[in-house]
Amino acid sequence: MTGPAVRARALVLDCDGVLADTERFGHLVAFNQTFAEFGLPVRWSVADYQEKVLIGGGKERLASLLTPEFVAAAGLPADAAGQQAAVAAWHRRKTAIYAELVAAGAVPPRPGIARIVAEALAAGWLVAVASTSAEPSVRVTLERAVGAGSARAVTVFAGDIVPRKKPAPDIYVLALDSLGVPADRVVVVEDSRNGLQAATGAGLTCMITVNDFTAAEDFSEAALVVSSLGDPGGEPITVLANRSRATPGAWITLADLTSLGAPMPTADLGDVEAVVRTIATVAVDNEKYFGDLDAVVGDGDFGYSMARGFELVLQGWDDFDRTDIGTFLKKIAIVITSRIGGTSGPIWGTAFLRAGTTAGSADRLEPAQVVAMLRASIEGIKARGKSDVGDKTLLDALVPAVDTIEEQISAGHDTAATLRAAAATAREHAEATRSMQAMRGRASYTGERSIGTLDAGAIAVALMFEVLADEWPKRQS
Repeated sequence: MTGPAVRARALVLDCDGVLADTERFGHLVAFNQTFAEFGLPVRWSVADYQEKVLIGGGKERLASLLTPEFVAAAGLPADAAGQQAAVAAWHRRKTAIYAELVAAGAVPPRPGIARIVAEALAAGWLVAVASTSAEPSVRVTLERAVGAGSARAVTVFAGDIVPRKKPAPDIYVLALDSLGVPADRVVVVEDSRNGLQAATGAGLTCMITVNDFTAAEDFSEAALVVSSLGDPGGEPITVLANRSRATPGAWITLADLTSLGAPMPTADLGDVEAVVRTIATVAVDNEKYFGDLDAVVGDGDFGYSMARGFELVLQGWDDFDRTDIGTFLKKIAIVITSRIGGTSGPIWGTAFLRAGTTAGSADRLEPAQVVAMLRASIEGIKARGKSDVGDKTLLDALVPAVDTIEEQISAGHDTAATLRAAAATAREHAEATRSMQAMRGRASYTGERSIGTLDAGAIAVALMFEVLADEWPKRQS
């Protein structure tokens, strides 16, 4: 590997169905014209060709004709060498016809292909085409699709340069080795299951842009499946499946491609335990601080109640049922609800109960599940406390923090960065409660006198997020 290429990113594209709508408007037409010119007793319909595209390579598709019945009807040589020579001749003519069709503008480029290639090259990405089609066909399609200037900067791997064609991974293994880019920094765009299997077989992340011939195929291994790459001002794309951190809009961006190769962070029971233990520790360690804040306009029991309840959580830590994440959180909820006095017990207990119910029997959580658990907790707190954002409660810090978590996940940020951003948001909104009038709890009895004080619950939420953000990187080291 060369030094500069180690940090580079690479975009590797299939040709047919990715660069242009080649199958229906190019290859199928060229095959049938070839059959006519050679006087062969066959014409492929669209339905026929939908079956043929499952065969990788033009010569291989032609060779699929060579049944004993066809050989006899076409007057072909009986020996294998003679038949191979016939297939080679057909393929040469078919390739020439295809090139003429492309040059004449009969094969339309796919939406977004010229844009995304230009953007990738401008950003310093390496761009390549990896196809089992004949190299002359690939090069003429590439130039027509992205323009001569961009085409000159694109590396082409095509034709018979590898022993096995897709779905074997050979062409992508060759491309990966030649480009000198780590596999986790390569994104492949394919349009078929054969191509997807070839790319993933080489250890590469693959997205799919479907077409009429491949839309019904199985793309379960793809990071992202879309109708096309799309273009600004054009028809918005349709996202058919998304197993990545990308959040596509009306068209695919370079940022979307960057997000494809990064695995989405997940949370397991150990992560959930770390969060719960941090919450409990913050509650116990800050008993006086939270109590003093609450005493300014409230009854001052917030710090004491929280500390006594979460103290019991820590004391019984090893005894909690850890069958799954949901069960663990529900058991925590029972202790909190029964042992924390005042309104805090039911509110915090409900939060843990709703989170546990949402988690269910999961032993690992996807980011969307984490957000759903937090949203469920928020709704539980609102219902139990008959409160909402703006009432000067813990919700004024918690809701914006969860909004930030969802935004950070959508942007593809890791857990540590997400927690830092959430902590900053929670602190900002907790401090903002100073200018608010309390509408719930004992503090609401003081009316406007509550303005100018901080809400203890909101500050507690902010501090819990800050400690989590500080401690999380240590867990990953």
